[in-house]
Amino acid sequence: MRRWRVAAAVLLLALLVGPARAAEPADAPAVVAAAKQEATLTLYNGTALAMIRVIAEHFKAQYGISVDILEGRASEIYERIRTEQATARHVGDLMFSGSSSMVAAVADGVLAPHGELPNTALLAANFPDDGTITPVSSSFFGILASTDLVSTAEQPKSWRDLLDPKWRGKILSDDYRAAGAGEVFFNVMLDKYGRDFHEKLAAQNPQFSRFFAESERRIARGEFALYVPLNLSEYPTLKGLPVRLVMPEEGSPYVTLSLGLLKGAPHPNAARLFMNYAIGKEAQLASGSTGAGITIAGIADDIPAEQRPLALPKLFGTSTPSRLQEMLKLATEIYH
Repeated sequence: MRRWRVAAAVLLLALLVGPARAAEPADAPAVVAAAKQEATLTLYNGTALAMIRVIAEHFKAQYGISVDILEGRASEIYERIRTEQATARHVGDLMFSGSSSMVAAVADGVLAPHGELPNTALLAANFPDDGTITPVSSSFFGILASTDLVSTAEQPKSWRDLLDPKWRGKILSDDYRAAGAGEVFFNVMLDKYGRDFHEKLAAQNPQFSRFFAESERRIARGEFALYVPLNLSEYPTLKGLPVRLVMPEEGSPYVTLSLGLLKGAPHPNAARLFMNYAIGKEAQLASGSTGAGITIAGIADDIPAEQRPLALPKLFGTSTPSRLQEMLKLATEIYH
């Protein structure tokens, strides 16, 4: 009898925690209970931005579920995911990255449909959820200038001012030849100003880096005059350093950042619960308060006034995910 009871208890736990309860809404009591039993989830952050960590902290406070975040450049994170999927050694539960990487993940079959997320009803019309990719935020880009090397009078007023000969050898840039902020910048400038813009910018001899946090500090140390493109949500983390945000008159290039449920996720219920939470009002306000973009409607006025220029800038253009490989190839050709 005792063995029967133990077996029954194990079966009940397996049914509760077992496969993702995708047929039920992500915030249903049974899903929440199963998520709490899983107790943790692993999120691969291909943006390295702080805002997803802020959401994770609020999520843990709400549900007691830990979020283990592994960060890196989008291309590096995606290679890890592809390796896990190919070898069926599943560690990651969620992927968080920009549009190009997310579309590639769908095409490669590494993401699973997430089931019903009730908070998708809150999403603004220009941030649709397609049942697999859930838009959580946006990255907006500007220019970071050294206050020791660049006066307000001489700082760029337009993106085209980067072509001024006075900036030759003085520009540090995120690498346009790899998926990420630099690739978005390359795509938008190509669409707006043509290849000639990039040919002339290449003649300025920009130095490339793939580690934006270190790049920002290099500007503060006066190693370069300008850093392109700066993710606006990172600017508050630089408070007190000798740097200044420059927002060109055309507006901000931008990219949508989304979550996707990885196939074979070890903690599918916790992952679905997190996806739904990330597009709820509490999480979106927490994200917006860091200066990151929001994706749900009706809360713009609730973003702190000092963060609104960062979270709600004038938009200039975005990248085209289906052209990622084309853009990377062209960038490598021009910036060789």
